[in-house]
Amino acid sequence: MRYFTYELFLALNDQNLSHKEEEKIQSQWNHNLEDYRLSYKALVDRMQREVYSHFSGWGFHDFQLISFEIKHKCLRKMDVKLSLSNDDGLSKNFLLFHDVSFFKYHHENYSNEKSVMNRDKDNWLYEEFLSVDPCTLSFE
Repeated sequence: MRYFTYELFLALNDQNLSHKEEEKIQSQWNHNLEDYRLSYKALVDRMQREVYSHFSGWGFHDFQLISFEIKHKCLRKMDVKLSLSNDDGLSKNFLLFHDVSFFKYHHENYSNEKSVMNRDKDNWLYEEFLSVDPCTLSFE
């Protein structure tokens, strides 16, 4: 994540900061948000309209990651399916990625003893689409 880092999220939720520190962190968040919006607008012609529109707003903020599945067919054919829910799994939304060249899963909250969130749930905070090159997007 380039714009909505977990460290910045934790700082925004730190109850022990001075008012001046809170303002500084909120200002950084707002700056990152504006920078990301500019970066995202540049991707309008690189994804389907429905996908672009969905992620122009809150995306899957505050959903829970229920599961992910990797289907490896061959070197250049790997698909990733993420199942998300915002109602404790009663209904699911799916994110499907085709021809994935790189997949990494890192749970930022796993070993955080001072977590502001339930460490037993994979709460989806923010996502970013980033341009890697003219043909490749990164979803983080």
